Amino acid sequence: MSARTLIVLMVLFSWGSLSCIKAPPPHPRGLEANELCAQYLHLGDLERAEVQCDLGLQFAPQYGDLWTNKGNIALARGQESVAKEHYIKALRYNQEQAQAYMNLGFIYLKNRQYGRAHDNLQSALKVNPDYAEARYNLALTFIAMDRKEYARKELLTLTEVYPNLADPFARLGQLAFEEGNAGSAIEYFKQAIAIAPQYADAWLALGNAYMEAGQFTSAVHAFVSCIEANPNLPECPHNLSSAKQKEALTGEELLRLEETKGTEKTPESQYLMARTYKEKGLRNEEQRAYERCLHYDNKYPPCYYGLFEIYYDERNEKKASIACQNFLKFADIAESPREHEMCKRYLGDDAP
Repeated sequence: MSARTLIVLMVLFSWGSLSCIKAPPPHPRGLEANELCAQYLHLGDLERAEVQCDLGLQFAPQYGDLWTNKGNIALARGQESVAKEHYIKALRYNQEQAQAYMNLGFIYLKNRQYGRAHDNLQSALKVNPDYAEARYNLALTFIAMDRKEYARKELLTLTEVYPNLADPFARLGQLAFEEGNAGSAIEYFKQAIAIAPQYADAWLALGNAYMEAGQFTSAVHAFVSCIEANPNLPECPHNLSSAKQKEALTGEELLRLEETKGTEKTPESQYLMARTYKEKGLRNEEQRAYERCLHYDNKYPPCYYGLFEIYYDERNEKKASIACQNFLKFADIAESPREHEMCKRYLGDDAP
C-alpha cells in the first residue's frame, strides 16, 4: 500500500433484497484462474485478466472472489453499472467479501449517498478490521456527514495501526485547520510530509496553516516545496506570492496595523485599514477588515463595494451580486458614481 495515498476501487451498489446463496467450494481450476486474474489485474492487463476470470467462472460460477475481480475489471474500464452487477453477485455468493463492500461503499460516498456508504464500509470492517482503505473511506464519509468526532477517531486509529500512511495525518490536519487550530494542523501536516515528501497537497495545506498562524517565512518555504513537488498546482505559486508580501512587512509595521485595527472600532477606520491591506496585497486581511467594518455599521457602502471587488476577482458570482445589491441599496450615487455604474452593469436586469 502506498504511503502517499490510499488507492481505492469504486463502484455503485444498490442494497436491495440481497439474499445469500450457500455456494459450494470452488473448483480447483476456478481457484487457479482467480489467482491469474488477480495477477493480470495488478499488471493492468485487463484483457487477459478477463479471460482468466471468465474461464474460472466456467468451473466455479458461484465463486465470489471471481465475481469481485470481474467487477474490478469493469470498474477499471469505467463500466460502473456492469461492475455494480458483478459486485452484487459477489456478495450474494459470499457475504464475507470485504473488497466488494469497500468498493461499493466508496461509490456511495462519491455519489453523496452517505448512509449507504457508511453501511457498506462498516460491513467491510466487520469482515476485516485491518482494512485500511475501508477505514479511511469511512472517515471521509463521517466528514461528509458532519460527524467529525467519529471521523477523527477512525483517522487516529489508522495513524496507530498504519503509521506510515500519509493521508490520515493530512486529513487530521485539515480537520484541525477547519476548527481554527492552526498549531495542531501544522503538526499533522508536517507528519504527513515526513512520510511522503512529494505530497504537494500537504505542502500547500501546511503553507496555508503557517499563514493562518502568522508564520510567513515558514509559509514561503512550504509553498516553494509545494511547487517543487507539483509545478502544475496553481494555488502554490499564488499563495507563495501572498506569503512573500506578508513576509516583507516588518514586525513593526504589522504591529502598527494590528494596533490600529484593534483600537479604532469604527467603520471608517476599518475601511481605511482594508485599503492599506489591499495596497500590500494582503487579500485575506483586506476581506476581514471589510467584514469588521460592516459589523460596526451594516449600511456602510464602501465596505460592500470592497467585498464586491474581492468576490468579483474570485469569480464568486453569488456573493459578488449580494455585495453589489447592498452597495446600491445604501450608496449615494453622487458620492460614488463610478462604483454605482459598475454595480449596475454587473447586476444587469437584477439591479434594484
